[in-house]
Amino acid sequence: MNVTFPNKRGDLLSGVVEGTGEVGIVLCPHFTGFKEYKHYYRLAKSLVKAGFHVLRFDYADCIGSSQGTCEDMSVTHQVEDVLSAIDFLKTQGVKNIGLFGHSLGGLTAIAATCKTKVDALVVAAAPAKLAWDTLFNQRKKEWEEKGYVEFPSIKGPIKIHFSFYQDLGNYDATKIIEEVSCPVLVIHAAKDELITLSNTHGVFLHAKEPKEFLAIGGADHMFSGEYEKRLVLATTHWFTDWMLQTD
Repeated sequence: MNVTFPNKRGDLLSGVVEGTGEVGIVLCPHFTGFKEYKHYYRLAKSLVKAGFHVLRFDYADCIGSSQGTCEDMSVTHQVEDVLSAIDFLKTQGVKNIGLFGHSLGGLTAIAATCKTKVDALVVAAAPAKLAWDTLFNQRKKEWEEKGYVEFPSIKGPIKIHFSFYQDLGNYDATKIIEEVSCPVLVIHAAKDELITLSNTHGVFLHAKEPKEFLAIGGADHMFSGEYEKRLVLATTHWFTDWMLQTD
């Protein structure tokens, strides 16, 4: 079911709700990601089959179907959007919430988990801190000089202002994760050229128990091909074990 709901800044966010029940999962997209991206679509189907009430949505930017602009994109705004998504899912009868985030969406999910009650968390190929980042730091000089840089997206090149980079520098997942009290699964893509092991394992080391670290051998940053299925299965199993099991 296609839905819309407001964020705190007055933008209408676009989402898709699938499944029913009181146990819900919100899927947090990656940088330049969107709700129709294949592994969010397939993960949602797997979670619904397992018994979850699932919301996949677009941040308020220029990429998906939500209102907003890419010029205003920031992790801070995306965290606010995740919290709005959680609030919306609760209006649909959901009482327990799990968050899944991929790449930058993983950092966003961690930050959002510190601001509201979340019952289980899965982060895949998530950056830990700006100092360890490859994608953004390699373009910092150009970014700072021009005030913006262009990144590829499903809608073609998009301009991202330097304020995005500055805002990202305020988030250190190795510190933020210490405030998270729910079960955490950290997934690492072993052949990821963007997010190094120091990022994902750094997040894992600072997380509280119960926690688990899963390295998927052969997987690239987007968990392409056969590795997508392993990502989907591992995520579904984690949420099922911690949110649906009663004994």
